[in-house]
Amino acid sequence: MIKQVVIWPDKVLTKPTKPVTDFGPELEQLLQDMRETAREYDGIGIAANQIGVPLRVALVGRRDGTFFEIVNPTIVEKSGKMNWNEGCLSVPDAWEQVDRAEKVRVRYQDKKGEWHEETAEGKLAHIFQHEIDHLDGTVYVMHVSPLKRSLIRERMERMKKDIKAGVITPPGRKREPER
Repeated sequence: MIKQVVIWPDKVLTKPTKPVTDFGPELEQLLQDMRETAREYDGIGIAANQIGVPLRVALVGRRDGTFFEIVNPTIVEKSGKMNWNEGCLSVPDAWEQVDRAEKVRVRYQDKKGEWHEETAEGKLAHIFQHEIDHLDGTVYVMHVSPLKRSLIRERMERMKKDIKAGVITPPGRKREPER
């Protein structure tokens, strides 16, 4: 089911998520909801807390359009440095330059609870870092200057008020979400 993406600032996006301990049908449904939502919003990745679920689960987009389903991930190694023009489904229409590691090694569980490691470089490394940041309660705007972050916060708060008042529809949506 397609879910509404939570817009920053929101408490669910700024608190670390809880580890997954149940690898059953509820996790499978959450992953399905996240896939449908990411595709609906044209997202290259999405974290569970972006749809209001405070669990340590994320999708990381591959070049072929499929996703790594990462559960309880940690970055175990970083190297190099790159700078990306970064955006986020939870911070619509705001793009900023962010420094990230050029290469990462990530340890995570799959939906069955099996452990895996993935080494990623370039854009894929960037996406892993962005989504794992979400799970740690960090939105990419925390990596920009306080002034830029303040200006973005004002825009997002105004947008949230306008959405609530029915003045505008949520950005990125092709149709209304199911509740």
